[in-house]
Amino acid sequence: MPYVIAGLVLVGIVVLLNLALLIVILRRWQELEVVRRRADFTAQGPQPGDRLPDFTATGISGRTLTREDVGAGELLLGVFSHDCPSCIDKVPDFAERADRVREAGGRVVALVMGAEAGESGLIAELVGPADEVVPEPEASPLFRALRVPGFPTILSYRGGVLAAPSADGRQPVPAAS
Repeated sequence: MPYVIAGLVLVGIVVLLNLALLIVILRRWQELEVVRRRADFTAQGPQPGDRLPDFTATGISGRTLTREDVGAGELLLGVFSHDCPSCIDKVPDFAERADRVREAGGRVVALVMGAEAGESGLIAELVGPADEVVPEPEASPLFRALRVPGFPTILSYRGGVLAAPSADGRQPVPAAS
């Protein structure tokens, strides 16, 4: 009888260790899957070295912007959605970067996507930091040409070539086409 009890205790201990190991492996697998998805997600969008696409858009000031207008020198291009909480949180960082770009002689443009973008408070927050704010539907052709995978996305162009997309560690909100 004592051998049976010792055997059952030993089997119980092995089962518990096996369960603990399985939980650790599954958690690590889940973490790796999140990293893989984020890498796949990022690979969908603009990549360093991509050229600024040809576009024509009218900002809220009434000015018409083209690639030739903003392609020379440095351009900070922010892509936001009017109903994205992460976008609203990102505005102060965008404004700080915009100040640095402007001091260096560059331009700052913000695209605001969404059917109700023109009536959004986000536009009011972006008017100061950005030289020009372009709401949807005017922003749609450039948005599609950029292949932006999520909101917010901050792109830095130098001489019309993408230097680096933003990578602030936040999970981006997927963009609807």
